[in-house]
Amino acid sequence: MKKSLKRAVAVSAVCAAGLAGTLTTQTTATADEARKAPAKEITDFGMTALAYGTKVGVGGVDVKTLKDAKTLQACTRTSGLERRAPSLLSTDQITALLGDALPVDVAELIHLSPSTSTTETYTNGNITGVKAINTIADIQLGGEVIDNISIPTIKIEGLKSVADSFYDPADTDGDGKKFGTAESFGFGDLKLLLPEDGVIGETLNLLLENLGLSTEDLNEAINVPLGILVDTLQQIIDTAGLGDVIEIPGLGSIGLGSSFAKVGNGGASSGANALQIEVNPSGEENGHAALLKLGYAQSRISAPVTSGVFRSTIMGLDFKALPLADDVELLHMGGIGTQAIPCEGTAGKKVTKAIEGARSIPLNIPGLGGLATLTGIEYSYKAKQMARGRAKSMAKSSLGSLEIPVLGLEIQGISSRLNLKKFPGERVRGSNKPKFKVLDIIHNGESILPQNLRIGDVIEFVVDELEQTGFITFGKVKSRNYYGAKMSAIAITIPGLFDIDLGWLESQIYPK
Repeated sequence: MKKSLKRAVAVSAVCAAGLAGTLTTQTTATADEARKAPAKEITDFGMTALAYGTKVGVGGVDVKTLKDAKTLQACTRTSGLERRAPSLLSTDQITALLGDALPVDVAELIHLSPSTSTTETYTNGNITGVKAINTIADIQLGGEVIDNISIPTIKIEGLKSVADSFYDPADTDGDGKKFGTAESFGFGDLKLLLPEDGVIGETLNLLLENLGLSTEDLNEAINVPLGILVDTLQQIIDTAGLGDVIEIPGLGSIGLGSSFAKVGNGGASSGANALQIEVNPSGEENGHAALLKLGYAQSRISAPVTSGVFRSTIMGLDFKALPLADDVELLHMGGIGTQAIPCEGTAGKKVTKAIEGARSIPLNIPGLGGLATLTGIEYSYKAKQMARGRAKSMAKSSLGSLEIPVLGLEIQGISSRLNLKKFPGERVRGSNKPKFKVLDIIHNGESILPQNLRIGDVIEFVVDELEQTGFITFGKVKSRNYYGAKMSAIAITIPGLFDIDLGWLESQIYPK
């Protein structure tokens, strides 16, 4: 249900003031102290972490061009590792790319500076952990966003998202679990500016009264004891029934400061997302909304990993358009419900993930435009730690069909699969024996699938409107190394315009 502007003002004030301090859940002093590993060492745990400054998904497909300041610590058993990724985009570039990617121009809604992301694995005494951090120098959210609708302007400096997952054998927090998490949001300064005709609702009045503030204080940095603030916010949520999402008619919704944590006997995972905006002007639940995430951090620790860790990425496609140079393109999209084998494996149990409905990506072919539509996307995997340092895994990416009407192209029944086996002191086996399938390739209504198709074969097709030849490669192995391989079942290329990899997967078994 859509909220009125008055309600949006109140919720904005609650969310903004809620960041005044550091909102931390399940934080322990022990976790805070465990920060840096004195040296690299092999542990008994699998650890992975991810952080980025910005991410945009349109219709369930990631716009990778806009995943800025991204750093990933792939599954590892080693503590003492640190990765850092600064932003590669300027404030103006981020604003311009957001304007191009989203269905509504949000340039007046969001102003943010470049960010920095870090991940680290650590040990401190008996504590082992992994942490992801993203810091945005400053961000401004609000103002007149659409059709003369205004929301309060929130100005935050030094916005930091932290996701920490760790193993504490002493169970310092006393919850009966040795695994734990600490996810938090912090910042240097915060200001909240109301619209000139903004309405001070009952919720905002309650907040100001409990904190001993006046409306004039909203234009200054808010600094109150964290305990009072948390109690006040909880009272407001309980009495007013407010959530952490602001609904804006004609735009979508804004969520500020969300986190998650999952702790079990075999591991823990933690996540923090500073800001999430869903842009859906129609308001319909049709799966075509654009989702913008800012200031994201995620980490996970698990056990046992006696034989190594599993590193994998399984996704439907990887799409690159209008290349500028090697590894640089104007548009990069992919993902679609990307899956990964957990670091510790699945104890040999098969996991299957099906993506419901169709997914479309814009091709932006000069003079033609066009969409590529994918259906029947399914991923599956399983992996097992075995005795005497052995391990094995299976990863599979399947696609029912890909249709590109503007090219008269349809490809059916696509899949790639990779089975790996690890033995101590040996190269991982199986990376040279991938399995690929394609049921049919149709161009302008006729099958162009050759008989006895072999891995590496290339099929040509002509695009009359472009007076250009396209190429379809069956079973393209992108790379192989000591631990595994990266590949796609089908690679479609129109030189100078785009590359599409279908049935994309990467899988490795890594010893440390």
